[in-house]
Amino acid sequence: MVITIKKGATKAEIEKALAKLDSRRKVSLKKYFGSLKRGLDGLTYQKEARRED
Repeated sequence: MVITIKKGATKAEIEKALAKLDSRRKVSLKKYFGSLKRGLDGLTYQKEARRED
């Protein structure tokens, strides 16, 4: 989502625009932490995952 705030915007207008961001559902990224093993090369992993040669 992109919110445009013009140069001459008042504090109330900026707070109103920022309030729109808070209404969105927040996604937890914890389930993605630690999904790759340490020491694994990223390119090698991608090729194996996509089965590219």
